[in-house]
Amino acid sequence: MSRNYKSVCEELDALTVSYLSILEEYREQWKEISSELQEGFLELAHAKYTMGTKVISHYSYDTRMKAILEVEIDDLNRINVKKDEKMKRKEGLRQRKMNKEEEKEEKKVERKRDPIYWFGLFVSPSLYKSQDKFKKSIESLIEQVNKMKRLEEIEKRYKELIKEKEMKN
Repeated sequence: MSRNYKSVCEELDALTVSYLSILEEYREQWKEISSELQEGFLELAHAKYTMGTKVISHYSYDTRMKAILEVEIDDLNRINVKKDEKMKRKEGLRQRKMNKEEEKEEKKVERKRDPIYWFGLFVSPSLYKSQDKFKKSIESLIEQVNKMKRLEEIEKRYKELIKEKEMKN
């Protein structure tokens, strides 16, 4: 498959523009992530202040911790947030109402699983906000990793095209 010099140069130009636009998105998203993390830590500090330092500390952690967010890597080496069945059901089609017993049981299981309840039944709204900010930042960080992988792919292709261009020259 022989390509001419001009088409190689055009593809190099297109890759450069693509690389720079993804790099700009990457940079902008880092600003958003740092802002989310900063807000998360401020909300956590506020929750610690309102609830007391002894309530929110490493002594309150459950020693049998389980992750509430998991990541999975697909065949194309993209990283995605793995959602459990309950999250999929909430996002999917509307379900028929369950009977009261099933509803109560599901809420109990959800409460047991959510780490925010380690710090008491009635926690500060700041703690909820903090948890939400940290969850959002994790999802954004996953997007950042995918952008980095895309940038690496572009760099690899760019180097291949440079070699091809030098051979044609």
